[in-house]
Amino acid sequence: MILYGGDYEHTLEIRSVRHGLALDYRTLDRPELFARVLHRQPFAACEFSLSNYIMMRDRGADWLTAVPVFPARAFRHGTMLVRRDEPISCVADLSGRRVGIADYSMTAGVWARGIMAEDLGLHWSALRWFAPATPRFDPPVSAHVTPVDRDLEDALADGEIDALLAPRSRDLLLPQAARRFRPLLPDWQAAERRWFERTGIYPISHVVVLHQAEAERRATLPVAVVEAYQHAKQRARQRRLASTFLPWGEATWRDTMAMFGEDPMPYGLCVANRAVIDRLQDYLMEQELTTRRWTFDELFRPC
Repeated sequence: MILYGGDYEHTLEIRSVRHGLALDYRTLDRPELFARVLHRQPFAACEFSLSNYIMMRDRGADWLTAVPVFPARAFRHGTMLVRRDEPISCVADLSGRRVGIADYSMTAGVWARGIMAEDLGLHWSALRWFAPATPRFDPPVSAHVTPVDRDLEDALADGEIDALLAPRSRDLLLPQAARRFRPLLPDWQAAERRWFERTGIYPISHVVVLHQAEAERRATLPVAVVEAYQHAKQRARQRRLASTFLPWGEATWRDTMAMFGEDPMPYGLCVANRAVIDRLQDYLMEQELTTRRWTFDELFRPC
């Protein structure tokens, strides 16, 4: 059984035989992962955008189901980028401005817009959005999304847009002196920590989805997938890679584990994960991307 997912420390040891099923974990880049699901290609299990999964179910994709495994999470206060020479200094300065985004429906965007409205005082409808001309889903009319046909980082550098909502930017991989962009919030890490301390939410980005027919044909598939991910994550925690590989890693590890209660990325439908998914569903509905709230029983297979 082929499981497709990202190349993470906490998925390295997924390959195993569980409940009579041989699981083969294959890594793909995120666009390839998402294309497998969006185009209904073959897979036993596949990592996918959580917001897009809920949106697909909301649009009638009853061939799709999921297990409560969440391989990717990230805070989003630091994802809004502006040019280094841009005088914009706070979120309020973005009102009426042109903001690029790789796909309007992506989970990072849903979280960032929700946090901007709820925590930083700027509603998503006050921005002029610019995105590639081939969206995964049609954006709501009230979002004012204009299609663009060029690289968004180049568009930001050339002044064609004023900001870019980018979870992963090529520019930020450059040496500091060579970078063209900066995070809009200079103290974004402190803002993320304050938000977590107040809400208890570490935003989920991805979920593991299954073909409904495959899960029904092989009744042990959901539990086998969950156990494989759980085992691989436990082994990653035992290795403590960041604490041995990075300078000051041990102190960072201890601080992080103290803040998150020994597991920053819990799987399953625990109270914390339910709160995160509830908040994401609040944002999806407020942003007019879904029509109703989906129950946990509707979204996830029992396992």
